[in-house]
Amino acid sequence: MVMGRWDKGLILIFDLDDTLMWTEYLYSLAFLEYSKLLIEIFQRRLPYIGSIAKRSEEISHDKIKEINLATGQPYGFSMNRYPDTLVASYKELCDNGFGTYDEKIAAQIRNIGMMVFDGVKIEEAGLVPGAENTLSLLRRKAYLILVTKGDKEVQEIKIKALNLERWFSEIRIVSNKTKESFLEFRERFPDSLVYSIGNSFSSDIKSALDAGLAGIFIPCYTWKAESIDYSSLTPEQLRNFIRLKKIEELPAVFSDII
Repeated sequence: MVMGRWDKGLILIFDLDDTLMWTEYLYSLAFLEYSKLLIEIFQRRLPYIGSIAKRSEEISHDKIKEINLATGQPYGFSMNRYPDTLVASYKELCDNGFGTYDEKIAAQIRNIGMMVFDGVKIEEAGLVPGAENTLSLLRRKAYLILVTKGDKEVQEIKIKALNLERWFSEIRIVSNKTKESFLEFRERFPDSLVYSIGNSFSSDIKSALDAGLAGIFIPCYTWKAESIDYSSLTPEQLRNFIRLKKIEELPAVFSDII
């Protein structure tokens, strides 16, 4: 999206996953469908479903750095990672004696995994409670920017399905969020109040604070590698740090402006 102009005022940089939308919801629905299929094809003979879920999470995490043979590139957060994770989980169960691996079943499982990226289902799931009203209120007096980390193809599906362009003047998909990536906003908006808003302390908040911006932390702990170290914040950063429980509390933070 083309950058807009905003000479001074309030600049709000939003995260997407688990800030504006509950990202894990459709993954959970897909895993439920996968679990039901396993019960059916293995004729009720399978390990405790919790252990299958735990092992599938481990496989998914490992696949981030694993080379996808179809592309020759690491899976990262690409669209194929989750469907291939479920297939790998199914194959492992078969290798452990719970059934006989079948390519037709594998294709069915892969389709279940792809439901996570179904634009219609993403639209039906919608934004987190209170997000629509909050964004509508804030955009009247603030310049809203969406910066989302992840695979371009995957994130574009979410952005389109949720019609996020109606609120955001700029939308960016990035591979990572670092101090350097946030420094640009401080340079572009030197006379403005610039806040980064998100659920990841390390990516959305600490990186922004290190760049001299303010941060609004709305925790949603969905990533096993996420860590929070408040002791790493300087006194100045602590003054520029706000922690909220839910997105609906945002307008009150800027009540003197909006």
